[in-house]
Amino acid sequence: KAARFIFDFVDDLSTWYIRRSRDRYKGEDTKDKEQALGTTLYVLRETAKIIAPFVPFVAEELWQELKQKGDQESVHLEQWPTGYTEYSKVIETMTIVRELITAGLQLRSEAGIKVRQPLASLSAKISNIPTEYHELITDELNVKELHNGELKLDTKITPELESEGKMRELLRKIQSLRKQEGLEPQDMVTLHIQTSPEGQRLVEEFKSDIQSTAGIKYFNFAHNDGEEITVENLTFVIAIEK
Repeated sequence: KAARFIFDFVDDLSTWYIRRSRDRYKGEDTKDKEQALGTTLYVLRETAKIIAPFVPFVAEELWQELKQKGDQESVHLEQWPTGYTEYSKVIETMTIVRELITAGLQLRSEAGIKVRQPLASLSAKISNIPTEYHELITDELNVKELHNGELKLDTKITPELESEGKMRELLRKIQSLRKQEGLEPQDMVTLHIQTSPEGQRLVEEFKSDIQSTAGIKYFNFAHNDGEEITVENLTFVIAIEK
């Protein structure tokens, strides 16, 4: 029974903090990167202590990877962590935020609109949610604006929003190709693209976004023997050169 809370915690850590921090880990803001990595290190070290009685060998392996000068040689010699109450308000607020995000995703699902397709706005009861959490909500639900009111999702897709949605789908597939090539996030590449004039216009419109997110140094619009991918009505043949 005591271990069940650990499963919930690990799921929260993975699907929320780690997933939400991926861009921070590889970002150009040095201070923010250090804060994200520092928080992750602290949480993993404390996790090693908490799980030690349940999975002693996993805990020890984690501890050996993360221990620092002055630490005990083994995690099993460390003191059990004490409880923390000063963050109860943050946890309470995040519970409300996550419930709102779940409701918004349900509206998207009912409308048959993928999360990668940006939408104009979401209306919801946000008067009790501090403004510093609003960006998290808009980012998770992929909406441009957040309004206070009854729960309602603006499902009208303008041509501009449609183009951005296509770009996000293309970007997802480029990232998948990078992964297939075994590239690290810091590896900068040349992207060879064979596509129609409409496809080229889409890439050029969102060139800076694609460059910064996918680590692209140069774009080369030319015939190549790469992989063919489709984004709605557009076809691209893409090859990645390190």
